Amino acid sequence: MEERLRIRLLPVIIATVIGLSAQASAAREYYLVGLRHIYMFDVWPDTHKQERQAIEEQFAASVASAQQLYDADMAAVREEEARDNGNLHQIDRDAIQQNIEQSIAEAGDARDEGLSQLYVQCDYIRNTHQEFQVDQDGPYQVMGCDVTPTGDFQCVYYYKPYPSYPGPCPFDWTWEHPYPYSVFNLQMRLYHSTWLSIGSPVFAPMYYGDTPVVVLAPIRQVVILNRSSWSNGRPPSVSEDDRMQFAALKELQRKAGIRPPSKHPGMTQVALAPPVGVVSKYVRIRAKTEEANPGGSRYNHIGSRLPIPGNPSAGSVIDKPVVDKTLGNPVTAGSARVGTTTKNPGGVRVVHPTQTTKTKNDRKKGG
Repeated sequence: MEERLRIRLLPVIIATVIGLSAQASAAREYYLVGLRHIYMFDVWPDTHKQERQAIEEQFAASVASAQQLYDADMAAVREEEARDNGNLHQIDRDAIQQNIEQSIAEAGDARDEGLSQLYVQCDYIRNTHQEFQVDQDGPYQVMGCDVTPTGDFQCVYYYKPYPSYPGPCPFDWTWEHPYPYSVFNLQMRLYHSTWLSIGSPVFAPMYYGDTPVVVLAPIRQVVILNRSSWSNGRPPSVSEDDRMQFAALKELQRKAGIRPPSKHPGMTQVALAPPVGVVSKYVRIRAKTEEANPGGSRYNHIGSRLPIPGNPSAGSVIDKPVVDKTLGNPVTAGSARVGTTTKNPGGVRVVHPTQTTKTKNDRKKGG
């Protein structure tokens, strides 16, 4: 009996010994893996943890603010559509879509600039390890990889994106626990198919402080990653195919119970192509300033941001107001009234600008 047990256990013991010896001979490399880039840690433990946390929390706060402004503007548009017998104000809806994509792209630019000052980019890793082709945004993931002498990845470890990160480990794994690389590949594929089935959320769990950031607005991922299609600092126009895709993704989210039922008041749809010269009042004018932010980036984008908990002034900037030449008052998007303002959840006074301007002839006439 004992002999049989020894025979059965022998393969397990051999496999364990081989695995431990291989892991012992492997060198561990540490990477910062994100949607846009991969960075390599030259020193471990990381000496820039606090700076990296400030950068990530600033990014999360900026994305949260962009989502809240999107929600507020869309609520205003729905009210206007209700007063207009349920007709879709597609030009306004498209402008709001471009606004959130622009805000997120600019927040990503600021984050990558800050990270590039701390770490070395090594995007070439994706050429040989396709599993690092991440297709969700969110905090850059800190990953340790045991690399064999032949250059193969053997085990993968996840570390918290920053010291106080309150979210779960990817795949419901355990932080700092070794997982075979083959298991990691399988989990990546399963995770991708899962989030596709619930409406392609672009963002993994993000937080500013302990507050979770939830992004439900469908985002054109190629737009926030590649600016080749942008024009005059704005994302490309929203096509009919884009609108159909947005509607399909929202419906998947509703079926999964993560988005409330549609509240649009009517079914009539107006012309989708905007007339020449017509610009939505929801278009936001954005600019850059040299004012420093906590993430170390020299860019603070004009546009509402939420303050980082513990540092109320950090990142708190406001939309650049557009002043009505006739009345001398700021014009508020989402409202027919002039001279009013709104407040964002971060406590920052925000004036939503329009694109209405006067011509030279109008000004000469005193208009």
